[in-house]
Amino acid sequence: MAGTTHPPGTLAALEAFVTENDELLQLEELIGRFNVFDALRIARAEIRHSNFLAWLLDPAESHGQGDLFLKAVLMDLLRQAPPSLRPLSPVELDGDELRGVEIRREWKNIDLLIRCEKPAFVVAIENKVDSGEHSGQLSRYAGIVHQQFPGLPPMFVFLTPDADEPSDAGWAPYSYAEIHRVLQRVRRTNAASLGGDVAVFLEHYLRLIGSRFMNDPKIDELCQQIYKNHRQALDLIYERVGARKTGVLAPLNDWLQSRPDEFVIFRMVGKELGFLPRIWADRWPPLSTIERRDPRSWLALWFIVGPENVRLDVWISPMKDPELQDCILRCIAGADSPFGLTDRRRGRTGQAWKSLYRERLMPVEDALDSPELLVDKAQVRLTALLTRLSELPGALDEILSEREVR
Repeated sequence: MAGTTHPPGTLAALEAFVTENDELLQLEELIGRFNVFDALRIARAEIRHSNFLAWLLDPAESHGQGDLFLKAVLMDLLRQAPPSLRPLSPVELDGDELRGVEIRREWKNIDLLIRCEKPAFVVAIENKVDSGEHSGQLSRYAGIVHQQFPGLPPMFVFLTPDADEPSDAGWAPYSYAEIHRVLQRVRRTNAASLGGDVAVFLEHYLRLIGSRFMNDPKIDELCQQIYKNHRQALDLIYERVGARKTGVLAPLNDWLQSRPDEFVIFRMVGKELGFLPRIWADRWPPLSTIERRDPRSWLALWFIVGPENVRLDVWISPMKDPELQDCILRCIAGADSPFGLTDRRRGRTGQAWKSLYRERLMPVEDALDSPELLVDKAQVRLTALLTRLSELPGALDEILSEREVR
């Protein structure tokens, strides 16, 4: 634009960024290669991941490898799961041939179900990439499997990017990093027998998991070095271009601000918008340990811009009294809780952040194109959530009173 001026050194910093940046070339080589899953825009779609895994694990499918992939994954699942959750031991599976295998997708809403006649067992897999558990979902699915397959020893697997702890202790957590490790080993040890098309497809899937769901020290090191050497250029790029994505939350912020009698906003930065219903803010005591944050925001709602989707979350923050956090979690996110909240990080101390609820609103790109639709969806989902949590303040009042916290 004519007449536009730039801070001293800005253009030079941009030129150096694109012409004197060997680290950028290395990074592009690592992450910039064509990937069929990215091209089809299914990188984080749970249904598509489940479809691919069903194809890979089915001995009768067109990959032509029989039970190679299925047996490898099952062996790893059995090896890692506690003995009480195993339908058979890894030794029994290793010495037996799988016969009468059936793979079902979305059977009675269960993402993936594996039934085997010999040896006899059934495995139910619930796959969560971005979304969280629904209220009582895992217990309900386990009940269905027990009812429908009374003579088969069952195993229940909760598959997530980070091996999140399931709400039901009868389910074994499993991560995409573990899927990656198993399939990488299978590809390496069977390279000569895998067909060319299957090998390429598997390579694309492994690269997808590695770049989207796992930490990569080499990528982290390159990113840190690039930012260190080209901070001025990157800050300018982020300011001019990155602001588009971080601006997704602006209409939601405006909507909440237009309702000061209903909501209190305590954080709006980048891709996070934290807020409280006014009724919570007026009743909550100051228990949060997070500095420069409203101390009443220890249990709060969040709109968050994730890698692919805009989400509505519920989080509990570290608290001054770890035992109090545990007591609150048992009340609002325990197995008998009526609120539909789930402690996704069970077993950690009261000094940890805990994710209790996660719901996708819409893809980020759609939200950028249709901010009005994002606000409409957010309003509907938020209203439904707060209706379900309407009795929560009263339940917490009892706990806080018992511990004389006010």
